[in-house]
Amino acid sequence: MNWARLVLLPFLVLSAALSVTWMLWDHERQSARHELLSQFNYSLGDAVSRIEQRMGTYELLLRGVQSLVAATGEIDRGRFRDYVGTLNLDANFSGIQAIGIVAWVPATQKLEHITTMRRQGVPDYAIEPEGSRENYAPIIQREPFIGINRAAPGFDAWADPVRRRALEQARDSGMATLSGKVRLSVDSGGNTRPGFVMYLPIYARGQPQDSVAQRRAHLVGWVFASFRMHDVIASLYGEQPPGLTIAIYDGVEMSAAALLHKTPEAPGHRRPTDMSAYEYLVVGGHDWTLSMSAHDDFKARFGRNAALLIASTGTGLSLLLALLTWLMMTGRGRAMRLASAMTKELRENEEKFRAIADCTVNWEIWWGPDGKPRWINSAVQAYIGYTVDECMALPDFAGTVIYPEDIPRVAPEFQKALQGLRGNDLEFRCVRKDGSLMWLSASWVPITDSKGEFIGFRMSGRDITERKQVEAELRIAAVAFDSMEPMMITDASATILRVNSAFTECTGYTAEEIVGQTPRVLRSGRHDDAFFEEMREAIHSAGGWQGEVWDRRKNGEVYPKWLTISAVMSDDGTVSHYVATHHDITERKIAEERIKELAFFDALTRLPNRTLLLDRLRQAITASARNEACGALLFIDLDHFKTLNDTLGHDKGDLLLQQVARRLADSVLESDTVARVGGDEFVVVLGNLHKNRQEAANQTEAVGERILAVLGSPYQLGKIEYRTSASIGATVFRGHQASIDELLKQADLAMYKSKERGRNAVRFFDPDMQTVVVQRAALEAGLRNAIEDKQFLLHYQAQVVGTRVTGAEALVRWQHPQRSIVPPAEFIPLAEETGLILALGSWVLEAACAQLAQWATRADMAHLTIAVNVSIQQFREADFVDNVLTIIARTGARPDRLKLELTESVLVDNVQDIIEKMSALKAKGIVFALDDFGIGYSSLSYLKRLPLDQLKIDRSFVRDVLIDPNDAVIARTIVALARSLGLGVIAEGVETEAQRDFLAAAGCYAYQGYYFCRPLPIEDFEALLNNVETRRCVAERT
Repeated sequence: MNWARLVLLPFLVLSAALSVTWMLWDHERQSARHELLSQFNYSLGDAVSRIEQRMGTYELLLRGVQSLVAATGEIDRGRFRDYVGTLNLDANFSGIQAIGIVAWVPATQKLEHITTMRRQGVPDYAIEPEGSRENYAPIIQREPFIGINRAAPGFDAWADPVRRRALEQARDSGMATLSGKVRLSVDSGGNTRPGFVMYLPIYARGQPQDSVAQRRAHLVGWVFASFRMHDVIASLYGEQPPGLTIAIYDGVEMSAAALLHKTPEAPGHRRPTDMSAYEYLVVGGHDWTLSMSAHDDFKARFGRNAALLIASTGTGLSLLLALLTWLMMTGRGRAMRLASAMTKELRENEEKFRAIADCTVNWEIWWGPDGKPRWINSAVQAYIGYTVDECMALPDFAGTVIYPEDIPRVAPEFQKALQGLRGNDLEFRCVRKDGSLMWLSASWVPITDSKGEFIGFRMSGRDITERKQVEAELRIAAVAFDSMEPMMITDASATILRVNSAFTECTGYTAEEIVGQTPRVLRSGRHDDAFFEEMREAIHSAGGWQGEVWDRRKNGEVYPKWLTISAVMSDDGTVSHYVATHHDITERKIAEERIKELAFFDALTRLPNRTLLLDRLRQAITASARNEACGALLFIDLDHFKTLNDTLGHDKGDLLLQQVARRLADSVLESDTVARVGGDEFVVVLGNLHKNRQEAANQTEAVGERILAVLGSPYQLGKIEYRTSASIGATVFRGHQASIDELLKQADLAMYKSKERGRNAVRFFDPDMQTVVVQRAALEAGLRNAIEDKQFLLHYQAQVVGTRVTGAEALVRWQHPQRSIVPPAEFIPLAEETGLILALGSWVLEAACAQLAQWATRADMAHLTIAVNVSIQQFREADFVDNVLTIIARTGARPDRLKLELTESVLVDNVQDIIEKMSALKAKGIVFALDDFGIGYSSLSYLKRLPLDQLKIDRSFVRDVLIDPNDAVIARTIVALARSLGLGVIAEGVETEAQRDFLAAAGCYAYQGYYFCRPLPIEDFEALLNNVETRRCVAERT
């Protein structure tokens, strides 16, 4: 028993000392842990910020490319490649795999698009994947054209649902849009790294884009940039972020299928489960999820190891203290006296302790073995707002006062105390009566009676709320100071006290060189004293300042930075320190200047582009209104420029445009504006002309004549001397009488009138030009409505062989609601020019086939054929054959009763394609006739290859066949040629009996013309055929 007593007290001393050691160790461990988590959270936010800024830079780049294409009005492959080369993508825009152009190709334009691409130097160009679709969005060019980017163009992004969603969103919104996770079209089978694509729409130059419908109607294509997420993250962090594993997911679901990129974990490192988090990003209208986790390298880099030192030192001191206690108890008598004295003192001081406990500022509570408080000191009321009586009356005091989230940490220590064990010191939050929170540092000490029996425990606590707030602020400050942004701290007199490592890397000054100096050592000389005085006043009045500053590095290099200065206030309200952070914006400034240059100036000629022209013209109009002086607009178009490009090449065309730009700039005042608005079109804005409109027009004409003379001088294009001329349209304005769009249209119309009058002239706008344009626009609108409202009908003109009507030609007529019948010569050319001929031609073909099907049910008309004119645009459609056969099947017409008439214009381009389509239709029984033969581009070699059945002598030869020997020879030659080729022949425009007799003598027995029958509505035509008397008369005349 004595031996047990000698051992018990040293053991208790050892336990108490170890408990104190544990509390200190745990406090340091928690502090280090919180600091590490703060650094991790900052790294997560920094990663989000980097990705968003990088995506913003990529969008600015695409805006520049968009401006380049919009300025030229066309996609020039060579110029686009040169432009991308100047951007130096690897150095300035790292992470981009390629920049390119996606064209918008409706199915109706697919064949023409493929033909154009092959002519432009891509002989094997094809749209992949194959197949018929309503629309296509093929990649027509990607740059830089090196490595895997040399893959053949033609990949149809519209065929991929993921890319298509992004293309549609960009088209409808007009904004840059990101695709979902895709495999890049240039990747080979072995490269499985996922990527994504950013698209920015391109609309037709000068067309409105105010609504989704307008943007869809005027879409030309998209400019895109493709990326692999691996390359983007590597450009931000390198191959392995220090101590971190970063994963990017497409969308908000973090699954293997959605994974875009994940940085590899370093071998042999364990990731702490509590060091991971994720953030949602919305970039380019698309959702990403950023997941980040840290491994031991991160912990070693930012953690601290003071806890290990506390544990080892505290354990040694605890053992030493227990040893000293044991040595002191080795004397029995002294031990007995000491025990007696301690017992007496304990009894005497019990009441004193209670009194003192009520006076202390610490939280003191005595708990019974049942877990209910037995005694609470008055300090508790000051802490949590409950009175002592209210505390004692609470059914669950601990559950009410302790913050719910901290109860799981406190409960184990509480249970230890109830078991008579000394609990670990713990810091946790409590809820005050008013609902606010406070921090408490508490310890638990068991209480025993004189027999050593457990009768409860005492819990002591102190308020550490203020300390926790200070610790949090210090951790945040420490994390911020060690961030990747350069930071500098000065005292109130602006003497530099401390800089971080990022500052020394950015400026080149070491900490030893810069500490003790003032920020003046960094000044570049670009800002005057007034600038810094305004900065000081802002800091004094607002407590801070931020803005762009140009500073000088140690090596003398001047660079731009974004500077933020914050004043730190002391308790008495005075400034104690200044904290300055900045980041180098050199690359951003270079990119902004480059993009600004591309956005407002033409890349080839360095002249202002259309965007800057509109601004300059707006200024000129405002100045004209203010000064009451006139201004003028000259629209200049080079004559025969396309011929130069086609014969000598685009490089010579570019040289000409550059020399023209210089001559134009030298021909006007510096205050005037010369701009290139696309292709070979230039605009000159003249200001400060005479107040009298006629005098201003005279001045404008003089400038125009001077420009014509200058542009007419010889040009040296390499070794070639070249001459050209220009057509100039001019309009004079004064104030805001006309809008910018109206002035441009007026000058453009005048320029086209100049071309019509023989070119190389200055032509002024007059209102009659606008009237013609308005009438044409009205006619076009009416034509579109006519197709939708079915305002067309067919007239039929008989075709006669010998004495028998064998068929008719279907001729379309337009029954206009206000104008009655509109002549075909007025609306057919317009339909061909606007592309409406496709819809109109399809209607004509279907109506004619339906009529054939009706005649087939009548024995007296089943033999009749119907000839239908087919335009070259219809023939060029890739699905032309399928459309014709579908109409025949739908109407039930006999193919051998349908004759398709085509003109010689089909022989100008892609003859082999025409032959294949004709052969496919001829195999189904359809008959072909070559209309207007002799007036076009016929080649005997092509004529021999075409699967024709009949030649049609043009009415221009038939009209004068009796009076013009040349026309007579031509008519006989056509008949002889048809016979030699085994073809039939028919003459149109036969109006007299003598013409009919001449043609019959020449061997032509098939006729069409007013001599036999005018074009008639179907009712009148059928009545003509059914009228026995009429048939007899026709027979007598033939």
